[in-house]
Amino acid sequence: MVVAIVGLLAALVLPVVGWVRVLSMRVACMGNLEQLSGVLMAYADDHANVIPASANHGITDAASSPAWFYRLPAFLGQVGMRTRRSIFQCAAYAHQQPRYFTSASPKSLKMNCRLDEDGRPWCFLLDSVSDASSLMLFIDGVAGETGMGQWGDAHPTGVDDRRHQGRVNVLYADGHSRAVVRAPADHDWEKAITWMSADWAPP
Repeated sequence: MVVAIVGLLAALVLPVVGWVRVLSMRVACMGNLEQLSGVLMAYADDHANVIPASANHGITDAASSPAWFYRLPAFLGQVGMRTRRSIFQCAAYAHQQPRYFTSASPKSLKMNCRLDEDGRPWCFLLDSVSDASSLMLFIDGVAGETGMGQWGDAHPTGVDDRRHQGRVNVLYADGHSRAVVRAPADHDWEKAITWMSADWAPP
């Protein structure tokens, strides 16, 4: 009887524990985005209201690359994104072996690729759009040391809603970051969020 009761309690408690862990990771990820927002705004204050590029645009030297994954950690005095508890990574991202990154740093939070595509300036001017509260800056992305996982720019096909069980965390261009977006039924992220403003014009 005692064993049966313990088994029943375990069956009731374990799903709750799992749900709490998922929720805590989601909240921690949002916290990282909130801190990332602060870093972006501080960087913009020091750089004529522009933020770094979403990609390195072929410039792989960390000292001269326009990419956010070089500019922002350095702005905080950090050497890259190779620490496990970096604010530049989703808290729910669990990097597999080896213990320390050996190749390109996986990037689990990624910057909107559309901001510096199609001839637009590499460095996005924060007040160049009127719909900043809906324009996505950073989002949960596919992470890994090779292929798409190492890129710093988010593409609609590279959004990852698995870490937060069908949801993604998003940082918007106006700086608010506590938005959690549920994955669309067809997983078409092209239309689920705003990738580029309709009223954008070169500054």
